[in-house]
Order: sequence, then C-alpha cells, then structure tokens
Amino acid sequence: MRYLATIAFAICHIASPSFAQTDSYTPDAETVLNLIRNDKLELVLPNAMRSNQVDMWIHVGRLGQPNSLEYEFGVVDGYLIFTDTGDRVERALFGGLFTGPGGIRSVDVQGSTEVARAIAGYDYGKTDFSVYMEIREYVTSHDPKTIAVNFSDWLAAADSISYTQMEKLRKVLGPDYAKRIVSAEHLITEYRSRRLLREVVVQANTLEIARQNAMKNLARIVPGVTTIGECNCDARIYYSAKSERIREPHATSWIRHPDYVFKRGDFFAFAGAAKWMDFGEESFGVDTKHHAYIPLEGEFGVPDELQFAWDQTKKAQGIIRDQVKVGMTSGEALAAIVTALENADYIYTPFTDDPADDYKMIQDMLKNTEKSGFYFDLHAMGNNGGSLVTVGPSMAPFRRDRDDFVIQPNHIFAFEFAVHTNLSSRPGFPITINFSNPQAVTELGIEWIQPANNRIHLVH
Repeated sequence: MRYLATIAFAICHIASPSFAQTDSYTPDAETVLNLIRNDKLELVLPNAMRSNQVDMWIHVGRLGQPNSLEYEFGVVDGYLIFTDTGDRVERALFGGLFTGPGGIRSVDVQGSTEVARAIAGYDYGKTDFSVYMEIREYVTSHDPKTIAVNFSDWLAAADSISYTQMEKLRKVLGPDYAKRIVSAEHLITEYRSRRLLREVVVQANTLEIARQNAMKNLARIVPGVTTIGECNCDARIYYSAKSERIREPHATSWIRHPDYVFKRGDFFAFAGAAKWMDFGEESFGVDTKHHAYIPLEGEFGVPDELQFAWDQTKKAQGIIRDQVKVGMTSGEALAAIVTALENADYIYTPFTDDPADDYKMIQDMLKNTEKSGFYFDLHAMGNNGGSLVTVGPSMAPFRRDRDDFVIQPNHIFAFEFAVHTNLSSRPGFPITINFSNPQAVTELGIEWIQPANNRIHLVH
C-alpha cells in the first residue's frame, strides 16, 4: 500500500497545474492591423462595392485632419481611389499615404510628385490648378457610372470629407463626373461590418480579458463599505432589499450613482474593461454585463423571485439565439425575434431608448399580468462604441433605418436585450434585467465568443 501511495503521490505531483507552463504574448498591433487592412481590401471590398453598385470610391483625407476611416486605411493626405475594373479593385493614390502601424502596403497607381506637393500645400496659392488634371484623367479613363464619396447627413463614419474638399473634388472631376457622386454610407457600412476571422479573434480576446477584469472588480466589493465608484465596474443596481431609489426608476437601472454603497440584498449588473489590441479610437469594445447578488444575513443563495426573473431572461436568450441567421436582413431578424418571444408568452415592449419613458412603458404593459416583457437592441459592435450611428446590421425598435442591412458572415454584434418581470416584494415596479454580451453570427448561427450569462455570481 505504501508503494502504491508513493506512485499516486508522484503522479499527482507531476500532473499538478502549478508546474504547467502557459504561453503568452504581447499583441503586435502593427502586424494584426496590417493583416486586417490588406485582407479587407482583397477579400471584402470587391463584393461590398458590387453589392452597392459602386464603380469607384474616392476617399479624401488631409494630414492633420481627423478621419473616421483611419482604422481601414491609415492616414491619407490626398485622394485614395478604388476602382472596380471587373476582375479586381484597382488602388490609386494621388498624394501621400502616412499609414503608420499596419498600413496599406501597396497601391497600383501612384500619382506624381507634383500633385502630392500641391495636396500637401507646398507654395500654396502659387500652384496652377491644372496639376490636379491627372486625377481627372485617371477617373475619366475608367468612366465610372457611380462615384462614392464619404459624406452623410447621419452616419458619422461616412462623413469625413469637409465642405471645402468636396467643392474642390467636384472641380477636379469636372461637371459631368461630379454629377455621378453618391454617398458612400452604405458601402462603408458593409465594408466595416463584414468582419474577417482575424477581427473576430481580436474581439474574442478583448472580451475574455474584460471578463477576467470584471471578476477582479467583483472581488473588491465589501458590502457596506465599497461604493459603485470604487468598484470601477459600471454597476447598475436592479433590485435592493434595503435601499430606496433617489430618482425615478429607469429601464436601465433602479439605482446607479458612484457614491452608492453596496448593501446586502442588492442584485446588480457589473462589467470589466479591456483594450487588448490598442488601435486607438478604433479599438474593439466590450459592452458586456454580468450579474451578481449579495445575500442577506442568513441567506445562502439568490431569492426565488429574483432567480425566476433572471431565468426568464436566460430563457429568452435561447429563443433569440435561434432567430438570427446569416443572409437575413435586420428587419427580418427583428420580426422573427418578436414573433418567437410572443409565441413563448412574452410581451413586447418596444423601447424608444429613453430610460425613464421606457420604464413607464414596462409598468403600463405589465399591469395585471404574470407574463414577462422584453425589448432588444442587437446592435453592431467591433471597433466602434455601439451608438446609434454605429454602422452595420442592428435589430432594435429605435434602429429601424437598418432594416434592409443584410447580416453577413462573422457579423459582430452586442447580444443585448432585457426581460421585465413583476415582483411580489416590489408591486407595481417590475424588475428589468439586461443581458448584454457581444457575439458573432457565422454560417452556423450565433456563436458564443464569450460566456453568455451562465449564472448569478454571489458576493459573500
């Protein structure tokens, strides 16, 4: 027996995780951004231009002027022109390309030094405008029927050309070709939201680091001591057994201010931040919520009615997941989600994205019923903040202008929705629980690229 025990100890000792070596690396933003930029030009741009009936795309940039497409092209000082020649998309540059880390490595047509100097401002005021005629000659040689330019009255990412540069471009093109200018907003939407596998990897790694940081934030909470601000976890109290709210209830939270001290009996959402691959303003976002409960004295778990409300939300998540597929439009997916949840006995509360008014909607629509209500905002995510001007397919009652956008493979979106349930301990004031976690839509359906709200964490 002693011999067997010695062998067993030796096996356990050898297999102990403390002796395992874990590989790690420091992200190389230049290498990754180079892969993303150049592969999107090769693999995404041709289909994006053709599906939007764009023959030529002229991206105008100026050194020293912020540009919303720096993630895609780097810093451009001049005219970066993409032309669909039928078998490929030709790249032409008139001016300078100061791409920095991970920039575009090659162009097919390079303008003259003279036009580059004119664009840069050498001897400004003395340069004859005829120097720009090589750009007109290039455009006319391809005779594009539609010329997309980055201007839009609503989409910030597609509105980077200034008024003076637009007037100058019209003059450069001449009246006949200036009439062919159209907004690049739909082209840019498709180009940015058609994700490469490498972009999904960046998003997934960012989310995992954020999840680990969220757990560290949670571990810092001491009931009766720690404030929301000190937690640094963007906490939103959904229910409190002891605390009264200090403002009208919102659909996004019951209590939410930085000086609030966590108490026993609090049920809340919390988060963690991360910027794993630093692309500056174009770094990939997080927008994830986890949930936790601080048991009262004598409690050993989550109260039944809170657990039921959370379970209703988790159930809805599975129903929504089955409705979103590659090839659907945003409008088709929205209709499918509403129908499926209503068939499962949920009540649709189409939010307006005004937290106070939306909560009044919840109160009104959940009167005299034991059913749960729902809303959803499956908005595009990735290297953007997910705001109302975020490009890409999005399903929400206040984003119906995206109804015709097609969900493409590798679409990254915030799987965000909320379910509202009446509580016997808070009559007339239903709890609304928000689930949010960016995921990806592939040919297989919605794939989890981060854990999808598997449980309520307990704070002891």
